[in-house]
Amino acid sequence: MTHCSTCTARPNVARMPHEVLSPSTSSSSRPSLAGVGAPVRRRGRLRPVQIGLCVSALAGIALLGVRSRVREAPASPPVLGEMPAFSMTDQDARPVTRESLREQTLIVDFFYASCPVSCPRLSAQMAAFQERIAQRSAARGQALPIHLISITLDPENDTPDVLRSYAARYSSGRGAWSFLSGRSEELNRVVVKGFKIRFERADPSAGLGAIMHGEWFVLVDGLGRIRGYYQIGDEERMNELVRDAERLASKELT
Repeated sequence: MTHCSTCTARPNVARMPHEVLSPSTSSSSRPSLAGVGAPVRRRGRLRPVQIGLCVSALAGIALLGVRSRVREAPASPPVLGEMPAFSMTDQDARPVTRESLREQTLIVDFFYASCPVSCPRLSAQMAAFQERIAQRSAARGQALPIHLISITLDPENDTPDVLRSYAARYSSGRGAWSFLSGRSEELNRVVVKGFKIRFERADPSAGLGAIMHGEWFVLVDGLGRIRGYYQIGDEERMNELVRDAERLASKELT
């Protein structure tokens, strides 16, 4: 039997069965009754009590382990807002709206095709998301309802033909990834006021690109609620984004 420290500790009268001797009546302090016919208590009678204590201790340890696992269950990402209403077209000139994306978990980013530095990084990371989501879908045996959305900040120049060419550079085709273009006058309402992503036009002569914008991914659940912002460059946050998206899509989180 596995050694249990509880079994060998000094008995506590208030918590032990009545047949265990208390310290005040132990053999070291009471008169000896040997030779006068008094019954002698045998140590063997403690074994059932010892076994019971060991079983109780092991059960308590197991219960603590269960409680620990419950406490470590992943928390649902907070609801941070609502995805704005919009009407755009994708790289194949098909209409896409907020309503058409319902029941899908979305990972959204913002880019433009002629962007020299930050947009290629964002799109490369989206391509990595696409591959990982495809792998997770294969492991589950069914496609996860996760849709990647890239919204251009330069709709005047990023026509469906341009977006289709850009998509061919990054998308593997393993899973849904839409490159969307809308009306310029709608960008401030949709991007800044809706998704809370800042952007502004810069001086191209400064060598920083025509449009300055944040390098964030936005997580949206199947009800159209914004559930998180994840900045590129933090590998742990990128892993967390994929985990959160998978759990929302599979209904493990609400």
